Amino acid sequence: MTLKSFASKHKKEASDMLLEGAPAKAVAAKFGVHVSTIYELRKDMGHGHTKADRASHVVTLRLSDDEFRALNAFVADAGLPSRTAALRSLIRAATGFLELRREEYLDLSEARTELKAQGRNLNQIAFALNKAALKGEARLTEQDKGFLADVKRSYAALDARLSAAFREVRQKGRAALHAGDRP
Repeated sequence: MTLKSFASKHKKEASDMLLEGAPAKAVAAKFGVHVSTIYELRKDMGHGHTKADRASHVVTLRLSDDEFRALNAFVADAGLPSRTAALRSLIRAATGFLELRREEYLDLSEARTELKAQGRNLNQIAFALNKAALKGEARLTEQDKGFLADVKRSYAALDARLSAAFREVRQKGRAALHAGDRP
């Protein structure tokens, strides 16, 4: 349906569709308006972002020259990608939400990279053993198979825990901040 004007009744219907989880592009297509019109409607209706963990509010502030230099120094010292990331980090820290220092985050990333490398090594070992067993060049005892199964279970459990910790670090503070709840 293409509309000559996006009337209040259409806005209400479009708003309801957004609240039900319809993508902005689909809503725009249904009413024959540009997707930016739907994003503006979502903003005007106070719906925020469709994904709960996404930033949806713009904050504008003015800083003195000294404050601006201090913010830039903080960005550089913390190794953050932008002033926006620095301000988010400061807000989370000031309001008690989970936030790791850059070094801790990098340590977690390094541990995950190492774990993935170990997983590749385990896969190569298993591939070589299976290939040798198929050719009749090697025999795996039940004890060997049990050991490999234990290693696989341990690896999977460690990977799951590390992945969960990684997700928590990236999401918990942001989700709590967006929900407006303090721990």
